[in-house]
Amino acid sequence: MAKLTIGVVALQGAFSEHIFMLQRLPDLVQGTVEIRSSEDFERVKDSIHGIVLPGGESTTMAIILEREAGLRNGLKQWVQDGKAIWGTCAGLIMLADTITSTKKGGQTQIGGLRVTVQRNAFGRQSDSFEVPLSIPAIESYGANLEGSLALPGVFIRAPVIESVHDEGVVVVARLQGREVGKEGEIVAVKQGNVLGSSFHPELTSDVRFHRYFVDICRDANK
Repeated sequence: MAKLTIGVVALQGAFSEHIFMLQRLPDLVQGTVEIRSSEDFERVKDSIHGIVLPGGESTTMAIILEREAGLRNGLKQWVQDGKAIWGTCAGLIMLADTITSTKKGGQTQIGGLRVTVQRNAFGRQSDSFEVPLSIPAIESYGANLEGSLALPGVFIRAPVIESVHDEGVVVVARLQGREVGKEGEIVAVKQGNVLGSSFHPELTSDVRFHRYFVDICRDANK
């Protein structure tokens, strides 16, 4: 298959960092396009192979998507059609079917990912942290530039996936060792061609999780 074109929703958050990471995969990715409106989405939807929904502030993102109803509905249809999409942090929250710890009145979401996600599960910005994550799905790509198979997991006011709603949702990564004797919190899942992660691979030098998503896009477009 030819190289892929990936759309990046550029409403808020670390969209430029995602674009930079995808550009570091020139053998796989032909280019990226920024999606800021329903007009952008309609213009590129038939020529892109996957969409990245970046992190940011989920309440702000929800307000923007409430205003941009055409874009919100387009993204919903994209998910319903089984096309490839990856939500990081706030993007994961927007994709989840169920969200807990929302502000009064709830928030607009895209949905389609059959999980329950808790917002700000680890506290405030000052409680952000980085830990190595063991992710079997990316280990076949070899070690990162630091020579480690583990992915640097950057968590910034991060959500966690409290539960998955059916066996079609595969756990991709968990936090380990935070509480002795307890299974680690779920921080990444895959449901068909939908990928969600609590952490921010785009804020590291490790491109392997982006490569994993590009491979999902490739499989989705065969």
